[in-house]
Amino acid sequence: MLAFAKALDRELMRLLNAIIIIANLAITLLILFLVLARFVLGWSVVGVLELATMSAIWLYMCGAVVAARNKEHLVVDFLSLSLTSPRARHWHNLAVSLVMVVLSLFFVSLAADMVAWSMKRPQTTPALSLPLLIPQSAVVLASILCAVYALRDLATAFLAVSRGDSPVAKKD
Repeated sequence: MLAFAKALDRELMRLLNAIIIIANLAITLLILFLVLARFVLGWSVVGVLELATMSAIWLYMCGAVVAARNKEHLVVDFLSLSLTSPRARHWHNLAVSLVMVVLSLFFVSLAADMVAWSMKRPQTTPALSLPLLIPQSAVVLASILCAVYALRDLATAFLAVSRGDSPVAKKD
């Protein structure tokens, strides 16, 4: 089961890395085109900014998932670095993991509310009439995956507290 989870995680990271690269390229090329078209050619191209914004949302949300997976999200590490006792570090990691689970589940709840609203009142972008569910799906995906990784961290922290293992996280 653990081997399956690691393989699934590896494939998920491949997919997210591909999305991140594609979104970065899309944002760069679309904004470059927008600037050149407007200031060099004098054109006003409709819809390019919408596509760049959608790409940016996918980039940000996939980046948030990668950060959550690698435990590289925003942290205040003053307390954790000052703890010298392994047991205190275990309990600190458990507390932080519990907070992350609660926040991640709140994120899932907000994403679910957003989708429910979108289903009741479907909206599209002004210029290209693209459904707003496209960028919203990035938020939904990020909320679910961040919650999964938060639960993983909570389970790891709980095992470390119960066994007294080293609190240092292993990176893949």
